[in-house]
Parts: sequence; C-alpha cells; structure tokens
Amino acid sequence: MADAKTTTVVAPYDRVSDVNVVISVLHPRPVVGLGNLLILNAVTAKASTPAQSDGKDGKSADQGAQTTPTTNLPDQLSVQDRMNGILLRKTDKNTGAIYREYKNVDAVAVDYGEDTAVYKKAQTYFAQSNHSDRVAVLDYDPSKAYDALKAFWYFNWTFAVRTTNDVDDNLVALSNIFEANKNHILVVQSNDVTQFDKIYGQNYTIGLKHDTAENMDSALVGAVATLTVGSVTWKFKQLKGVTPEVLTSNELSAIHRAHAFAYVEVSGVGETSEGWTMSGEYIDVIHGIIWVNTNMEDKLEQFLQENGKVSYDQVGITRINGVATQVMEQAYAQGIILTDETTGKGDYTVATSPRSEQSQQDLSDRHYGGLSFTYHVSGAIHTITVHGEVQSDTILS
Repeated sequence: MADAKTTTVVAPYDRVSDVNVVISVLHPRPVVGLGNLLILNAVTAKASTPAQSDGKDGKSADQGAQTTPTTNLPDQLSVQDRMNGILLRKTDKNTGAIYREYKNVDAVAVDYGEDTAVYKKAQTYFAQSNHSDRVAVLDYDPSKAYDALKAFWYFNWTFAVRTTNDVDDNLVALSNIFEANKNHILVVQSNDVTQFDKIYGQNYTIGLKHDTAENMDSALVGAVATLTVGSVTWKFKQLKGVTPEVLTSNELSAIHRAHAFAYVEVSGVGETSEGWTMSGEYIDVIHGIIWVNTNMEDKLEQFLQENGKVSYDQVGITRINGVATQVMEQAYAQGIILTDETTGKGDYTVATSPRSEQSQQDLSDRHYGGLSFTYHVSGAIHTITVHGEVQSDTILS
C-alpha cells in the first residue's frame, strides 16, 4: 500500500465563478505613543521558578510579591502567555531586570497577586477613562537602577510610577536619571509634602501629595497621558478611585509652594489642584517638548529611510526643512505651539543653513547640522479674575 502524501501547503479551493472577492481585515494598531505607563517595581530578592499552570485558570502558582521572578524566563512568549494577555517579556542579562507588557489588569494578575503594589497600581490605571491598551512593569534591583532603566529606556512607555512611596536616595537617583535624559516623566506620590524638598526643581518629575493608600500617581497617568499632546492641561482632571483630600488653604498653599499638587474638591467636583512638575513648569509644556523632540527624530529618520538618497545640496536641505516644518505644523495643530497674534499662524520658525556653511568635516562625514527650530509654547488658563460693578439704590449716610 502506498504511503499517504502529506500536504504541506494549503490553498483555497477553486470555484467556477467570474467574480472573486478578496477581503482584508484591518485590525487596530497597538498604542505606541507618549502616554504609556511603566510601573517600576524595585526588588531585592529572587523568587522561586514560577510554577507551571495548574490547568484550571492558566495562571502560575507564583502570584508574585515585591520579588523578582526567576531570570531564566524565556523572552519568547508561549501560546498560554498570549492567551493570558502578556504582550511582551524581555530580560536584561546584565542586570537581571525583567520588562513585561500586559494588555489589562487580568493579565497583570498572572504574575502579580491582587495584594501586590504592582497589581493595585495597574488596577487604578485601567480604571481611568483614557488608559492605554497596555501597561508595562519593570522588576529591577534598585542597586542597578541606572543600568536596568538604560536597557529598557526606549521601550514603549513615557511615564513611570513606583510601587514604593519612599522619598529617599534611591528616588533622588531615579529622578536624576529622568532629568538627564529629558524624554520621560517620573510621577512620585507621598503623603508628606516636606519630602518633596529632595527633588524640588526637577523638570521631569511630578510630585503628588496624597494618601498612599490610594494610587493617585497611576490614576493621573491613566486619566490624562494618552490624550492628544497639547490638547489638555493637567489641572482640573477627575481621577477615578481617588478621594478628594480635605485641605486648608494654608496646607494647599504649602503643597503648591513645593511645586507638588493634590486632589481636592472644587464646586462639588474632585480635581487635580495643579498641573506642573517639580520645577514649576507645566506638564503639558514638558509633554509637548517630548512630543516635538520625538516626532522630529522619527519623521527625519523615516525621511532618510524612505528616500534612496538625500543629496547634500540645496535640494536635499530644502527637503529636510520641509519635514521639520510638517512636524511643527502638526505641533501647532495639536495646541503645543501658540498662535501668532499678527499672522494668525503658528508662532514657530524652522531654519536651515546652506551647504557652503557646513564644515569640511561634516561634509566628509555626510553629516548635516544646519537644521534648527524655535517655537512659542501655547499656555492654558488656570484661573480667572472677574471684575464686576453692581448698581444699588440704597443711599448710604
């Protein structure tokens, strides 16, 4: 009897017809933006190897605490991992840090129990109206924070919160990392406003004064960060799962003097009392700077990749100017850039210097350094003063 042939290629059956309809299904693209959250989970001990699924709920027996799962976890996701909602897993061999992305809070629960700070931060984040389609978690040794963050700095996140609320030397070191790089924002929460003195003046760190039993930090990111950069200020925002704090005017003034802010009730509605970073610069301004920087890099990189050759002459330089101008126009359309009162257009400039002004070394290296831009930030109204006049018929003696 002849052996049965094994079919390795499967094609659709032919049909007698004069019409052939081909349908492509378009799925939504994953959110790759400037509002995604990373939960920094500082750990010092290694947990035992996660147990295999018991077959009942697809979860490992190790539900996690503030410890790091074993570093021999494969980067390659299994079918079960994907079914559980794990989107990405990567281990840095130099530091042992493990980076993961999860699609929802149920996916986070696969690796972290409901009593852990990681789970609670993620739960509050996903409870907000404007959360992303993912949350990232980085398990790392705090003594290796610099190198661990370096390994995953340019993964898909922009804002970071911590699972601990201590304002100590480790936090100061973290804040300095964000300040040096100027393209990510650290959100810090403490119930003691005096602790913020240690990070006062930082542009890329946000300070929140609130009871640490509630996760105002991850709530803030989930409520605002994914909205179109430039379209919102971070003051006046409502946070789900966060209770407005009863503060005296003196207490709130002290918080604001520290360049932190709180969650308070105004006219019967809970709202963030301000929207600035520890330097006093507003978050929407910093977020806008990050947006312009990131998009300028991305669009110019894309321009170089998609063109066979960009000539080192006025034609090529003019094309580079055009790409930069498109980025600035988009920034203006989003509300990052102010409208010039005279022209009614975006208050920005883009300049490129000609080939003749480039150094011989740059010409030799095929490097162009003659592109520059400026723009005027579009601010926001946070307070209003109204002047009124009342006419009375009462004659006062």
